[in-house]
Amino acid sequence: MVHNGCWVKFYSFTFDLPKDIKMLKRVTILLFVALFLVPMSLLAQESPQKAKNVILMVGDGMGFNHHIIGSYWRNGELGKNTYDAFPFHCAATTFSAKTKNTEVPRHHPGYDPQVFWSGAAAMNASSAITGTTDSAASGSALNTGVKTFNGGLGINASGQPVEQTSDVAIAAGKSVGAVTTVVLTDATPAAVYARSQSRSNFAEIIVQSEKLTVLMGGGHPCFDGYGKPVAYDKFNYDSIGGKDIWEELISPQGYFGFKYIDRAENFEQLAQGNDLPEKVFGLVRVRGDAPPIDGTPTVAKASPEDIAKVLGRFDTKEIPTLSTMSFAALNVLAQNENGFYLMIEGGAIDHAGHGNDALQVAFEHTGFSKAIDTVVQWVEKNSSWEETVLVITADHETGFAWGRGSWIDTNKDGKFSLADDEFVDFMPIVNEGPGKLPGVQFMTGGHSNSMVPVWGIGVGIEELENSVYGTDEEAAKRWNFSGKYIDNTDIAVFLKSKM
Repeated sequence: MVHNGCWVKFYSFTFDLPKDIKMLKRVTILLFVALFLVPMSLLAQESPQKAKNVILMVGDGMGFNHHIIGSYWRNGELGKNTYDAFPFHCAATTFSAKTKNTEVPRHHPGYDPQVFWSGAAAMNASSAITGTTDSAASGSALNTGVKTFNGGLGINASGQPVEQTSDVAIAAGKSVGAVTTVVLTDATPAAVYARSQSRSNFAEIIVQSEKLTVLMGGGHPCFDGYGKPVAYDKFNYDSIGGKDIWEELISPQGYFGFKYIDRAENFEQLAQGNDLPEKVFGLVRVRGDAPPIDGTPTVAKASPEDIAKVLGRFDTKEIPTLSTMSFAALNVLAQNENGFYLMIEGGAIDHAGHGNDALQVAFEHTGFSKAIDTVVQWVEKNSSWEETVLVITADHETGFAWGRGSWIDTNKDGKFSLADDEFVDFMPIVNEGPGKLPGVQFMTGGHSNSMVPVWGIGVGIEELENSVYGTDEEAAKRWNFSGKYIDNTDIAVFLKSKM
């Protein structure tokens, strides 16, 4: 547009300067917003918020119904656990690579809601390249963001090492810890710090603990599975990688600079913040699982008979609770001004599921839930949710637990068989009140391909919403949540982003 022989072209618009000067100013402002402010705001949204402290808590084998069993036992109702009020809650898929050398693309449909809810026969339904996971593959997925084959640790399906969350944490100057109620070289804790072609390579696994600041769990060579001392010729060094490592561990110079502890009072002193070492190797005085000695209800008393069934054979005098170990680990790790990454596992929920023992599930889940309470208390006293993030989930579901009446035991053997028994429906867990064993039926002694719960709170937790890749409407109805689901690999990607 010409004015007294002068014109100005602003992109594709031509303006009469005297008449349209106001419009020009407005367009200039709008373009400035579009070209500068909007991209800057998008950049801010896309850049993940960082956390000083990153905590992952894993209830091994804990499906939605295990959570319900434990909640009824502990509180007599749902919604009363601390984490039930967390701002983030969804489900996660857990499938693994079906075989070696089979790479699984991100958000591959290894879980199909329509198939899963078609009946009990679909409990292990999978795709052409995925299958029902074990703890090694799922623990690796939670710590690497990459699917692998069952038994593999810290590697991809081709057997190649991949980056672990602990690597990212250490590169950021943070300390790393792993705490468990089971053997400290077992699959889930090992997935934090080790890479191996097989979860059974304990000697290979334990030497990789050098990079840790805290390692706590069972596997003591000098005690039996019930916490009772054994004769010298009965010592079993397998779980800690051999006699040589054991002797180095208890020597004056220590193992990789770890201070070795194994008595309940030692764990308690660290939980109280006294005489904190730079590094600690806490070996609970039990060869296998640490018993859930605090697994009794919160609002009622468990019967002496039920307590005896779960704890009666154990010598518990020198065995700390998971809550005590968690508090101790947090205190040691928090000495690093750059923060830490800590994985805490309630590992024996899985073992209870394998044994189809609902009472043991209730005890183990309650001990794990109380440890979550402890972690929350520690954060709110010693840190804040502005600098700490906590994610709670499971590695897989074990036992395919449902409510009483889900199937009819036609052959009267007490175990579900697709061939011999009659499946009725996926019935809800029956609430019998606090301190009372809920009505439960299991459908397998192994793992299922069921989704597992996820809860989260703290720095940037809302970013996990970006990983949602499906909604299971049937799960939403049965378990009273949104039905949205992510994959377990998404959790590792999220945790790494927090570093």
